[in-house]
Amino acid sequence: MTQEKADLINALVEIEDRIDELWEFHPDNPHRVDVEDEFHRLQATVVAIQTRIEEIGDDDEDDDLI
Repeated sequence: MTQEKADLINALVEIEDRIDELWEFHPDNPHRVDVEDEFHRLQATVVAIQTRIEEIGDDDEDDDLI
């Protein structure tokens, strides 16, 4: 296989993966993800995680590893 053919196959795989990702949000997908709902759900999850981190406090010496 030539390098050009390998590069084209890799590009095709990357594009197909991206198409699959976009299908999750495409209007023609009957099971599509509602971007606004997902955005708000993720924001709420971030707040919950931040709150839990604050509750745990600074007792761990391993915090510097994060």
